[in-house]
Amino acid sequence: MFISSYLGLLAAVSLVVYWFYEWSKEYGPIYQTRIFGTTHVWISMESVAQELLAKRSTIYSDRPMIPNLPDNRTSGEYLALLGHTDTWKHQRKLCNGLMHASNLASLHSYPTVERDRFLYLLCLDPANYIEWIEQFTGRTISWLCWGTASPAQVLRHTTFGLLETISPAGSLPNMVTFLRHVPWWMSPWKKKEQARHQLEGRLFRANVDHVTGGMALDHGHDSKDRNAKGNGADNPGKGEPAALSENPHPAEPSFIRTFFETKSSPDERVRARWGEPDQASHVVGLMAIAGALTIGSPIQSYILAMCHFQEWQTRLQQHIDEVLGGRCPQWEDRAELPLLRAVVKEVIRWRPPVPTGIPHASERDDVYEGYHIPAGATIHALEWGITRDESKYPEAETFNPYRWLDPSSPVYREPLTEYPKLSGFSQFGFGRRTCQGIPIVEQDLFLTMGGMAWAFNIGCKKDPVTGEDIPVHWDDYTPLLIAKPTPFDFQAVPRSEGRETQREVESRRLMEME
Repeated sequence: MFISSYLGLLAAVSLVVYWFYEWSKEYGPIYQTRIFGTTHVWISMESVAQELLAKRSTIYSDRPMIPNLPDNRTSGEYLALLGHTDTWKHQRKLCNGLMHASNLASLHSYPTVERDRFLYLLCLDPANYIEWIEQFTGRTISWLCWGTASPAQVLRHTTFGLLETISPAGSLPNMVTFLRHVPWWMSPWKKKEQARHQLEGRLFRANVDHVTGGMALDHGHDSKDRNAKGNGADNPGKGEPAALSENPHPAEPSFIRTFFETKSSPDERVRARWGEPDQASHVVGLMAIAGALTIGSPIQSYILAMCHFQEWQTRLQQHIDEVLGGRCPQWEDRAELPLLRAVVKEVIRWRPPVPTGIPHASERDDVYEGYHIPAGATIHALEWGITRDESKYPEAETFNPYRWLDPSSPVYREPLTEYPKLSGFSQFGFGRRTCQGIPIVEQDLFLTMGGMAWAFNIGCKKDPVTGEDIPVHWDDYTPLLIAKPTPFDFQAVPRSEGRETQREVESRRLMEME
């Protein structure tokens, strides 16, 4: 298979995943290529991925080395990229503990607060939708990680830089691997990553200092009305972290606060299990990076889907109105809104945020049904192919949320008060490398997609001369590891004056606090 063609196609992720998917039709659900001396194994069927990456997780839980981030497997800074090491095991336990505590508190209502702000901004200026979505994801995860929205702008800058660093199409050494040996002074990509990494480190340290300072100001404080306090101004630029401690407030609930509260436990075993503050800073920082990078993709894909499949927007609006009597969906309504949960899951299936999957690495030789997989191979669960398996997803390229609600469908599960849900979905990984942030993703997407359906009629813009729909692209996505739709024009028309007024009053109050 021709490497030059492979490199050329990296310029367009939709072509890359399509090509790998087409090869699976020719070579089967598991095949391999060799790219610059490395064996790459491509899996396009969920049952094969489950057998290898989940059932044989002792072999396939490692991560490959990223040429432009060569210490990704050992540094302890990025949990999702760490090798299968003791550091990874400890950090994973810490991440689970932090997520469990916040999930019990329903994520402290942060996603709801930021969802209302997002709807208000989208109503004011739909053309700036990408900015509003990025603000929503960055602010929500900043609240969860550090109890303030102030770091969101710098976080957005550093995380996008990291995405470029780790993506095959983002950094030249990731495609032409021998370039990683070029001296630092001749490597603009190394200089860029070093500057990004230093800024990220300053941001994370400032955020931890903000939380510990707030806890010292009023130890044990637990605000009953966090929204009445204000959250600090958004950082005016992307160059440096905000001076969060200049106007200190008692520390709001957050992952970092939970860590320090647990570390003050009188039980020595509990304190030892949660590790040291530096490690917690890295774990929480990675949670922030993941939330800021990934959640925006399906929100944008939802808008794209509504431009192409208007009938599902109408059905979803009717469902919400019938169940909720005209009010905006809240997280507490999820059991009564199976169609909304189906729409969320179908958006992710229809346009996977990570279409090539996050790669695993084999730690030793293995054999699968007579097929030899060498140690050190890079294993890709090709999500684009997995979600187009016609035996599970008939007419896979059609956006059809009903496939999750139809008792005759291969993917139907009961009870509908619980299913469909995102837990266990192939899009979130396999085995020991399953995403730990699913509760955040699920709540963010439920609220934003439900809120948009409640508030707006989304569709194609009209040509002012002909009155015809202005075409919107179908599958033109960015070429990085986490793919997002390229910008497109659409209209978001408020559904009624009453809904607009309700949204405006609440969101204006939130905006005034900033």
